[in-house]
Amino acid sequence: MSSAAAQRTTPVVADWRRRYQIVRPLGSGGSATVYEAIDHELGRRVALKVTDERRGLSARVAREVETVAALTHHGIVRLYDVFADGEHSFIVYELVEGDTLDTVVGVLPDDDVVEVGAQILEAVAHAHAQGVVHRDIKPQNVMLTHRGRVKVMDFGIARLTGTDTLTAEGDMLGTIAYMSPEQAGGRRVGPASDVYSAAVVLYELLSGEHPTPGRTPGERLGNTAAGNTVPLELRRPDLPPQLLQAVAAALSPVPARRPSAADLADRLRSVLATGELRRRRVVSAADLSRVRALAERVVGAGLAGASLWFLSGDLPAYPPSWRLPLMAVATAVWAVVPSGGLAFLLGALAFPLFNVSLSVGALYLVAAVPTLLLARSRPVSVLWPALALLLMPLSATFVAPAAAALLGRVRGPLTAAWAALGTSFYLTLAGADGSPFTFFHVSGDAAASIAGADGFFSTAAAVVSVLLSPAALLQAVVWAALAAALPYVGGGPRLERRLWAWSLTFGGLFAACALLPAALLGAAVSTHGLLLNLAVVAVVTLGVALPGLGGLDVGGAGGHETGGAGDDDGVQEDREEA
Repeated sequence: MSSAAAQRTTPVVADWRRRYQIVRPLGSGGSATVYEAIDHELGRRVALKVTDERRGLSARVAREVETVAALTHHGIVRLYDVFADGEHSFIVYELVEGDTLDTVVGVLPDDDVVEVGAQILEAVAHAHAQGVVHRDIKPQNVMLTHRGRVKVMDFGIARLTGTDTLTAEGDMLGTIAYMSPEQAGGRRVGPASDVYSAAVVLYELLSGEHPTPGRTPGERLGNTAAGNTVPLELRRPDLPPQLLQAVAAALSPVPARRPSAADLADRLRSVLATGELRRRRVVSAADLSRVRALAERVVGAGLAGASLWFLSGDLPAYPPSWRLPLMAVATAVWAVVPSGGLAFLLGALAFPLFNVSLSVGALYLVAAVPTLLLARSRPVSVLWPALALLLMPLSATFVAPAAAALLGRVRGPLTAAWAALGTSFYLTLAGADGSPFTFFHVSGDAAASIAGADGFFSTAAAVVSVLLSPAALLQAVVWAALAAALPYVGGGPRLERRLWAWSLTFGGLFAACALLPAALLGAAVSTHGLLLNLAVVAVVTLGVALPGLGGLDVGGAGGHETGGAGDDDGVQEDREEA
């Protein structure tokens, strides 16, 4: 019996909180939770994996510690410390800043995918040389750092070659989608199983699809055990023959026919050396985040200046000679510090609104202060109504909710809804031609009623009645739906799927814009204006549907930071999802 199996407890440290300060949770799985923590003794940030020993998992914790302690490769997350407090076991790992591979599917170009695959296999080859079989290689267990380096993590179910295991013959541990045929059949696995799993990861990154067909985890498990896979050449015939042959060999249903991890890494390096795949530095989520942040800063600065210019004209409280300097200051401050630019813009608009009435100014301040506090991280979202209004003369108003999808799968629809409410509110007050969908006019004297309201609460009621009018709410729902749908238009793995998603999205948008206003609001919609507006945004988004950027919110949720993973049993995870 190995020392790991024999060990039942880890070293007890009752006062561990004096050294380690938990900052925030990073993730959790079936038996463990990972936190970011600060090691005050060594002055560094670490990943703290916490496992409940009362579940009888201390043997697995000891095995993970014994396994990772033997591995000293730059492509494997490093183990720093292990201890317990009587109720929980704690494993201290290096903190890796980056993203798991499942978040960058469809983002990396082919040569970077092959580079990532080679790095994974080199790390796995080192583990195999030390007698360690990972048994759960999958995108969620591989980090891509902000410097483009691979880090393999979560050796919680790894097996030490030549020792007893935590499972008996016929049991399965791992994640169904990435199991080898022998693993899916409940047979004892060796290094060849990790090679197969790594090849599945490489296949997915190159094609966007899984090599084994199956609509349910059970169906996929059966096909995996039977060795039924779709050759990569059927989905990516444009790839070099050497690469297709290497992946096919690694996906062989017979373990003895697969190359070793080191051999497969060498074959991938040889493909890169031929120059058939254009060599580029690995594109990390951090690079994309920096580009997006710069774009948001430029767009925000322009919108801030334009907003102040037009609103100071509509609300002539400042001398005319002040308009250009105010616009220039708002633009410059936003370009340097976006949150400061937002503060300046909101502050500059306070005086004109107080000039309308004391109640309007007071209500504005009540709304502006929390807006400033809530939007500090992404201040450009506050100005999205201005973007929609500026695009209106170009028949491109719908580009605003479409572009909001770039802000994230949650923030995008919320920003689009806010843009709809703000646009509808402004057009209603201005009495302009065009309201919820910019194709018809809603008449009324809302501006006069707000300006002439008697008291703070009467003013607030008048404003709320405009914002919550059926027309404004209907526009908010439609715009939010558009922003929510577009990430899936560009996220499909195959061109025909992306084009079908694109067609259905804009077919649904046309139906909503043509039927809902007439049915619910009694408004006459101009089909000509509707088609023109939809044609503009459809052409713009077609550029996303064709290349397939892998979704519009690449890294929109922010990067992940982790050390060891918390998912010890991927089979249970897949069963729950099923």
